[in-house]
Amino acid sequence: MRRLPQPVLNLTVAALWLAASACASAREPRFSSPEAKAQYHVLVGEMAAQRKQPELAAQEFLKALEIQPDPELAMRAASLALAAKNEPLALKAARRWQELSPDESDPREAVARLALRTGKRDEVLKQCEAMIRGHAGGPEEGFRHVAQTLALESTRKEDALAVMEQLRRKWPALAGAWHAQSLLALRFGQIELAEKGAREALKLRPESRESLLLLMGVLVKKGDIAGADAVMAELLKDGTDGAELRMGYARLLLEVEQIDAARRQFEGALAAKADLHEARFALGLLELERENADGAEPHFRALLEAADFKQRAAYYLGRIEETRKQPAKALEWYEKVTEGDQAIEALTRRAVALGGLGRLPEARQLLADMRRELPMYATRFYLAEGELLLDADADAEAVALYDHALKENPGENDLLYGRSLVHERLKNVAAAEADLRNIIAVDQDDARAMNALGYMLTVHTQRLPEARKLIARALELTPDDAAVIDSMGWVEFRQGRHREALALLERAFSKAKDPEIAAHLGEVLWTIGERARARQVWQGALTKDPEHRVLRDTVQRLDR
Repeated sequence: MRRLPQPVLNLTVAALWLAASACASAREPRFSSPEAKAQYHVLVGEMAAQRKQPELAAQEFLKALEIQPDPELAMRAASLALAAKNEPLALKAARRWQELSPDESDPREAVARLALRTGKRDEVLKQCEAMIRGHAGGPEEGFRHVAQTLALESTRKEDALAVMEQLRRKWPALAGAWHAQSLLALRFGQIELAEKGAREALKLRPESRESLLLLMGVLVKKGDIAGADAVMAELLKDGTDGAELRMGYARLLLEVEQIDAARRQFEGALAAKADLHEARFALGLLELERENADGAEPHFRALLEAADFKQRAAYYLGRIEETRKQPAKALEWYEKVTEGDQAIEALTRRAVALGGLGRLPEARQLLADMRRELPMYATRFYLAEGELLLDADADAEAVALYDHALKENPGENDLLYGRSLVHERLKNVAAAEADLRNIIAVDQDDARAMNALGYMLTVHTQRLPEARKLIARALELTPDDAAVIDSMGWVEFRQGRHREALALLERAFSKAKDPEIAAHLGEVLWTIGERARARQVWQGALTKDPEHRVLRDTVQRLDR
């Protein structure tokens, strides 16, 4: 920031005036020159900013700007007014900034956004039109800049779209205008308008690759995968890099959970470019997602020779061996993972594999060593050890571990949650409830804790209305969580609403083939007389997890 002339007053005077500024009778001192007065207001503003009074600071800087032009000070005034959530004041400062820097785009963009926030659509239109006409890259790039600017104001989407429509009408034959309107409409979820804009842009410029890509993205969001595939075929006609194009298309498809369509594009990318490791890695993950370990393994093995992927590949090969109940082989793979994103998780999986081999003391020692070497991950390692102890039916030792961990990390929610699971296993419902309520007291939107508490009350008590209320809130926060849907289904069942329970549990099971969900779904089917179907659900789950306690106990209790 350019410095103003030194004042003919001292900082003490400014401080005294600032302290009295809330009083109506406070008056400014007399100044020897306009420059001294400007510097006075800067000093008062600086002190207000230091005292976290951003609105007062912005007001003082604006007073200084009436006397002494300084675009950086104007920019700072606008920023402080925004921090104070005084948008009219911020707009005033931004206008002054623009006056002082008429050829710069940043102040114009700030004025446009603030005018939009304050409902001054005519001013927004004026500023945006100037951006278009004055852009160094021409009107089409100007339209793109306008779309990017308006897209930042998601709370004023209707006004933003109305401004863009007015601008587009001023340039009806400009492909970039339609393209920009499509971009903005897509950003705000106006799919029909986005599709129209992209198609009109293509009519004006059929060869535009960018507009074809935009149309493809719009059609994916619309759910018209056949239409998007047709656009992809059109894009591939020019002989460009089909592999990278297919990768981008596959990512779009994954965003809207079109898994099979995404898989086809990853396969096409790999066919076009055999050493495209990212495509192979994605295919491996997708095979794991559908529990096809045999299909995933060749992809990960092929990546062991790729420098950027070999660590991740080794980690997932370890996970595959875990699913096959081969802890010794899993351990060998995890020991190869020494760096990268999966390194910490590989350490915990090593401990799990050791536990699976019956080497529990060794597993616990590994986790204790890791807590000392990597204290920033201590909670993660404590949780892994707690799960190992639960799996080994060492419940009392698990409680002692969590007690110790919580002395080191008081109030740590993950540790409280882990201890609550052990208390529940020990039928100490009161202690488990206390831990979960401590979590909820800190975070009233913790869906995990509310679901756990609601489910526990459903299973172990007759406090079903209270349980239902907790689970309903968790479901409101996480409507697609299979565990929460399962809990709601189970409380419905406990309250005698069997058909409602069945619908919920079928939905939960479609999202996650979890053995506990299978146990619940089977029990509801058994109760309403669909016993053959119940056995089918149970048998499928037992094949994958024959030792699951809830599943095993349910089958033994009902299907003797």
